[in-house]
Amino acid sequence: MHYFVFTRSNLFYISCMKLRLNTFRLLIVLFSITLITQHVSAQQKNSNPKKQALFIYNFFKYVEWSNFEELERFNVGVLGDDKNLVYDELVKIAETEKAKKLPIKIKRLNNLNNLDDIQLIYFDKSASLKFDAIYKAIGDKHILLVSKGYPYGKSMINFVMDGNIVQYELSETKCEAAGLTVDKVLTLVAVKSEKEWNGIINKFENLANTDQETVEISTKDLNKLVREQKRLLSEIGKNTKKLEAQKDKLKKQQTELVAQQTELTTKEGLIDDAKKEISKTKKEVEKQKGLINEQLAKIATQQENLALLNSNVTVKQAELVAQQKELEKEAKNLIAIQNEYAEIEKALKEKEILVNEQGKTIDAQGNEIITKADKIESQKSIIWLSVIFLVIVSFLGALAYRSYRLKNKANILISKQKEEIEEQHEVLEEQHREITDSINYAKRIQDAILPPLKLVRGYMPDSFILYQPKDIVAGDFYWMEGINNLIVFAAADCTGHGVPGAMVSVVCHNAMNRSVREFMLTEPDEILNKTREIVVETFEKSDEDVRDGMDIALVTINTESNKLNFAGANNGLYYIRNGELFQIKPDKQPIGKYEDAKPFTKHTLDLEKGDIIYTFSDGYADQFGGPKGKKFMYKPFRELLLSIHKKPMNEQHDLLMSAFEDWRGSMEQIDDVCVIGVRI
Repeated sequence: MHYFVFTRSNLFYISCMKLRLNTFRLLIVLFSITLITQHVSAQQKNSNPKKQALFIYNFFKYVEWSNFEELERFNVGVLGDDKNLVYDELVKIAETEKAKKLPIKIKRLNNLNNLDDIQLIYFDKSASLKFDAIYKAIGDKHILLVSKGYPYGKSMINFVMDGNIVQYELSETKCEAAGLTVDKVLTLVAVKSEKEWNGIINKFENLANTDQETVEISTKDLNKLVREQKRLLSEIGKNTKKLEAQKDKLKKQQTELVAQQTELTTKEGLIDDAKKEISKTKKEVEKQKGLINEQLAKIATQQENLALLNSNVTVKQAELVAQQKELEKEAKNLIAIQNEYAEIEKALKEKEILVNEQGKTIDAQGNEIITKADKIESQKSIIWLSVIFLVIVSFLGALAYRSYRLKNKANILISKQKEEIEEQHEVLEEQHREITDSINYAKRIQDAILPPLKLVRGYMPDSFILYQPKDIVAGDFYWMEGINNLIVFAAADCTGHGVPGAMVSVVCHNAMNRSVREFMLTEPDEILNKTREIVVETFEKSDEDVRDGMDIALVTINTESNKLNFAGANNGLYYIRNGELFQIKPDKQPIGKYEDAKPFTKHTLDLEKGDIIYTFSDGYADQFGGPKGKKFMYKPFRELLLSIHKKPMNEQHDLLMSAFEDWRGSMEQIDDVCVIGVRI
């Protein structure tokens, strides 16, 4: 009798502990679901694209890639998404967040040709993709497909949403076929059947014909799980009380079982096992509590970072919009000036033709007057020699009088023509003054887009910029931008010089600003590729075949890692280290329309203290001058840089300017000049 009671008590105690452990695991799953639900609810004030981007970011946390150990980062490809809404939100997340300690890179895909380095693809119906083609392109690659608005069962993860509501279906079979393992947290909150999915779709379609703004999706299943959790907790409490009663009863029975201690040795071993199980369970509970607290802290930190990021992005977007408006206004002013200049130039040419014709008429009349004057002198001689011949003298006198009248008439005509020429000269001077004023105004606009020297000194204290336009306005320009710990600067040479070159420089300058500020590019080769794309797109809007563009040397310097990256379009880079000059050659292609265009090459250099970097346009080396009137050339230019590189940077500027003027002498400057020097 005693043996039966003792055995049942221990078995009951062990059963309760196992039930308690299973219940705790269920609580962990429910708590994870609650965290995800709360996190999504906190974002309901934002737009659907933000929530979609947040869900996609969370998929990285709850999906395991079988080739994870080989990955250096998570690459996300986006197709469709016409207005870049989801794409922009993913870019914002990738700037500040990591997935499983790996960085995230968001890419725009135009097709399914190259998916070797992609881990997740997002697309909607605007991409016009068929799943047969998608799965064929993926092959045996480990890629998670996330779609929006497609029929049930086609994709791996498929979104449907309206207003603040987000739902998705999930195919574990398709994920496993791609080498992906899905956490149960995602499957618990996913749509479970095609019937439920079609019900949601029909609900949203019906809403389109009503005045409602949102659809509330029932959380009946989640509430059911919570009620089950409360029931189990209540049952555990009751069983615990029973267990305490059994313990008291067991203590009383122990005094009666002293004589039977040998027989009960085996049963005491069961008690020890139960105690070990209890201890092990307590440790697991404490461990799970710690994990939950850690996850809560991470979520709180992420929410703070996301709020800060949203604030910074909003400010940056406002600045970009203002700058874009200002650039468009400047471009319109320059176009108006160019049109005005063309009209004035046309009028000047017409005036010049008229003046040349009048000059020829005056020369002919002058020759005629000289001829007639000679005749008059001859006739005077005849009069003095022919006094006897009075009839002849009278005839000659009449002829002389007639010639005199013609001469007076010619003199009056010459005076009038001289007055007309003087008036036309005054008109030409006024028109020239107006043209000069317009070009000077264009120069003020061009100076406004160049970075001020105060900004240059702020980023590069030990540096100089030699900028010498051929005319009042220039096709050359220098450019600079600061991005976190990066300094980006360039020396650019646009097609032509003067007003046409300045017009091209505005287009190219705006394209570079968009590449860095709008498309958030920081690598020099990517900046040049995007700038070329924008410039070609701008000129293709014209009915004529415009092949204008620019040559450029673009440099980025990371002030933390002391690393330099360079990419060049026909313009290279020199650097001097320990008294020796080295050269980094550019790609032999311009920024603009080019038959054999290729992606630009990125060159990387580890900088050392004391290194001097030089970027430049071709204006300095191409200048004619010297005793034989030849070009300066690049070899003497490199020798000149070597001879002055130890001097202070401002003194180097003066020495370069002095050498240029001495070489040019009395000859005309043939092109714009731009040289940038930076000492590390």
